[in-house]
Amino acid sequence: MKYTMKITAALMAAAMSFSVLGAASAGAVEFTVIDGGNTTSTPSNNTSNNNPPSNTVNSSTIVQNAVPEFFNGCIKFTWTEVPSAANYAVKICSTDGTVVKTYYVSNKYTAVLVPETVFAVEHNTTKDFYACVIALKKGETDNAVKTFYAPSASKFTVKSDMSEYPEYGAAQNVAFLVKDGKLLIGWKNPNDFAEKKDIFSVSVCDQSGKTVFSQSIKACNVEVKGLKDGQTYTVKIYNKSFSAMTSVQYKFVSDVVAKTPGQSNAEASPQKGSEYKLPAPLSINVKSGDGKLTLSWSSVDEAYAYRIYMYDASTKKYKTYKTTKSTKYTIKGLSNGKSYKFKIAALRYDTNTKKYTPGKATRTITATPAKPAKSKH
Repeated sequence: MKYTMKITAALMAAAMSFSVLGAASAGAVEFTVIDGGNTTSTPSNNTSNNNPPSNTVNSSTIVQNAVPEFFNGCIKFTWTEVPSAANYAVKICSTDGTVVKTYYVSNKYTAVLVPETVFAVEHNTTKDFYACVIALKKGETDNAVKTFYAPSASKFTVKSDMSEYPEYGAAQNVAFLVKDGKLLIGWKNPNDFAEKKDIFSVSVCDQSGKTVFSQSIKACNVEVKGLKDGQTYTVKIYNKSFSAMTSVQYKFVSDVVAKTPGQSNAEASPQKGSEYKLPAPLSINVKSGDGKLTLSWSSVDEAYAYRIYMYDASTKKYKTYKTTKSTKYTIKGLSNGKSYKFKIAALRYDTNTKKYTPGKATRTITATPAKPAKSKH
């Protein structure tokens, strides 16, 4: 009960940040799921599968896969930005085509937070849903849309008990970097899409339990000085906005090897903590083209190169597609109308072993190539 109240308060704040405009009534649209060349539909009274209405939404240019991320008490949906969108209509649908809930989201954001109460899954059961995002242009609404498509990849399963998932708001992908004798700590905020920034309280305790560092900050990184070489510290990151805690132990190994006080040995190779991994790029964008997708992402400090992973449906695993030193790459030879999934990770390079060490990968990015719409003159 305590956590439900916490999520409800968070959703009210998120709703104000999102500029949520309203919700559609259930059962108002015909729902079609595309799975390869097959379709499953729930037809309305005035529509047939053979003759779709003229206001059918184009699945390759407007509808985007919404990737779900499960938390204790809610699900976060993230989708690919559509540059022409003024707003997004996010439709949560049951498998029979009923629209359970519609959220209207400003084009400033590409994510929405949905509480588990929306899904109304009965005790000790699971239930399947589809999530479909419709990009609405300026002055356009989804009221006239009688048919829309949800790719089969947008299907997700909700359990009645979501307590096995992490608390929403807890710091994710905690990463460490040792530089000039200081420990840099960075993390990902699952609520990073909200306009109002969460406040984090960061504390570092030594092996005796003594707090050697404490700071409250809106950013998702801090710098800690004065740590002792070879000692293991407990790092606690507390999100005050959601009362969610993340605790990580880290053995600090300084990169400064002193010859005399105040001097460092320039000939010594910098050492990194054993748990150190480069963080994932904080932002990633994709632009659709005719038979191609252009991926771009933010740079990561100390990254030697970047690795693009592409999902292989036959093995159901991500495989290395390309390693590049650029923060932008165009993948060609793709099929229009087909969805592709990618992840990107920053790489460190060891000049001694001649091997790459990948950092943490980004979230899954799903995109669909499409021919540009012809302009009307």
